[in-house]
Amino acid sequence: MDAEDHRGSLRTPILAADDEASGSNRGSEDRDLEARKATHCSAKTLRVILSLQFLEVTAFYGVYLSLIVYLQDVLHGDSAPNVAAVNTWAGVSYLMPVLGTVVADSYWGKYKTVLIGLSVSVAGMAMVTTSATLPSLRPPPFAPATIGQEVVFFSGIYLCAVGIGASKAVFISFAAEQFDDDDAENVLERDAKASYFSLYYAVANVAMLTAGTLLVWVEDKVSWGLGYGVCASFAMVAVVALATTAPMYRILPPVGSPSKGLLQVLVAFSHKLNLTVPDDATELYQDDGVKNPLVHTVCERLQHTDHFRFLDKAATVTDEDMDQDGSRPWRLCTVTQVEELKTLLRLIPIWLTSAVYFIANTQAQTTFVQQGTKTDSQIPAASLTSVQTVCGAACVMLYNRAVVMLAWRRLTPLQLMGLGHATAAVSVAVAACTEARRLRMAWDHGESHMGIGWLLPQYIVMAVSDVALSVGQLEFFYNQSPETMRGASTAFYFMSVSLGNLINSQLVTLVASATAAGGRTGWFPPELNDGHLDYYFVLVVLITVVNFAIFVALARNYTPKRAII
Repeated sequence: MDAEDHRGSLRTPILAADDEASGSNRGSEDRDLEARKATHCSAKTLRVILSLQFLEVTAFYGVYLSLIVYLQDVLHGDSAPNVAAVNTWAGVSYLMPVLGTVVADSYWGKYKTVLIGLSVSVAGMAMVTTSATLPSLRPPPFAPATIGQEVVFFSGIYLCAVGIGASKAVFISFAAEQFDDDDAENVLERDAKASYFSLYYAVANVAMLTAGTLLVWVEDKVSWGLGYGVCASFAMVAVVALATTAPMYRILPPVGSPSKGLLQVLVAFSHKLNLTVPDDATELYQDDGVKNPLVHTVCERLQHTDHFRFLDKAATVTDEDMDQDGSRPWRLCTVTQVEELKTLLRLIPIWLTSAVYFIANTQAQTTFVQQGTKTDSQIPAASLTSVQTVCGAACVMLYNRAVVMLAWRRLTPLQLMGLGHATAAVSVAVAACTEARRLRMAWDHGESHMGIGWLLPQYIVMAVSDVALSVGQLEFFYNQSPETMRGASTAFYFMSVSLGNLINSQLVTLVASATAAGGRTGWFPPELNDGHLDYYFVLVVLITVVNFAIFVALARNYTPKRAII
């Protein structure tokens, strides 16, 4: 059997009518069994994909987590420009998933996009390793880097950002694509896919922990060249392994640009603003589906919904639409195309609540760490983020184990997201109480003697929150996004992380300015003991609670996407 026949991308062959009629019931059952075997994502395939994703995430964070230190200690840059450089690089990294998903859906397909993206990252990491190894590409002690040295290093890290960033979200949706859960009765595949999203989160956390401990230590204490070389080797192994294991994957062709279909609906709607939508939805235009000869399947068709009924004008048939010229797709759209736009409009408000959620979530990497620097401990405050990482991975494993061993029913993606919103508010509320206690001790004794262990509860609760929201959001947007947007759906997660951090940055700046007006000390003075970080935590709790209430209202009224079987 050659590689092309072995791929899971080929579903049940389309039988000729006479062959099907002559087949026995036994033969039909055998064919159905073989089809199920061919389409099911094997445990081996899942292990391979998760292993490759571990390598990809470890390599990325091996560069990311130590970047500010390298700019400071090796390239001898100034503090403010270093921070700006890291923020800009991170921003590009988190925006690249959007570009990657567009390319995957429109031109290359998911597998090819991941393979090319990781290959680009290998080239970038090779440049970073070379820059950190060759003496001619590193400035002497206490001397600023030359333009040439900066060009080589920054070219390398931006190739990493483009390559891994563009492939990251596509890799997640490519893995989810391995599960054949198109059949509504295929419960095993749906449960397996739900497990994948939680397992990916656990693997990503273990990878971040590995990068934040072992790789960062090697880079800082042993050799920057060796540390970056390990990152490059991880990415290289991922590329080679992905290429050699191609026959075991279900590789689907690109489904086309989702933006074109959405734009066609808007243009068709604009042509028919004065039309009246028929009361009977069956009068709206709907084709019989377009068969894709490469996968032997019919493209997903969506049932009509009553939401945003004004958009149904785009699928309302007029006499002018009977003209069969090439402009028809821009004047008359199918119900499925209209429903895809409706689905996107229903998803956006829920996505915005996820972005606001990250105002609370990002406190674990910012204000929680500031809080920890004022405790009585020899442990670096930043190391507490590793506690959150370990707890997050443990939560995933325990949850999946409980589902299997105790026959628990899995929480739905929306329920998981709701749990994430609620526990985020609890975590920051615990931090507010802890900070109030620490401040009282500092005011009474001149300094705080509170141990850093008092901060563990808020990190543990935030770990539960992060697991629930992240896993639920990844699964929810993948399942509910239109078929043509599934590649882009996983990019929503990274965009919400980026937007949440941006909102928090602006919120801190605004609060610090407002509370320090008129010569007051404010909540964020240079000396933390003179401020009121606890008040800021209370503000974040209020924002999170209001956001949670909005999410609950949206979730209760959300109409899930329904495909026509």
